[in-house]
Amino acid sequence: MGILRGAFYGAQAALLGYMKSNELPSGWTVIFRRKFWESFDPVKALWTVSLGALMGAFTRGMTFVPAGTFADPTEEVIFVNFASTAIVMGVDQFMKFIVRRTPLVRMWNALKAKLGIA
Repeated sequence: MGILRGAFYGAQAALLGYMKSNELPSGWTVIFRRKFWESFDPVKALWTVSLGALMGAFTRGMTFVPAGTFADPTEEVIFVNFASTAIVMGVDQFMKFIVRRTPLVRMWNALKAKLGIA
């Protein structure tokens, strides 16, 4: 279950990251527009979803919130969703920094060339 939750948080992080980095109209209905899908890169999104799934497997369903912290279970779900998505976005940005700005960039580019991604 933690893997599925993590993948969900990764999908949210990928969508939010894509929407923040492109000139798109505001609002969630933008996903129904052609401009959104013309520039959307599913490979990049899949990397972020995979990162979220890996983090979900690692944390086993985000058990860092102690039971009984919130009086209303809905508040807990909203908090965990927000916090987990933010964590995945932060780790994703950190990984991009590490891969792009260190000597790892040569290894990364060689791996992508072998896989035929770039």
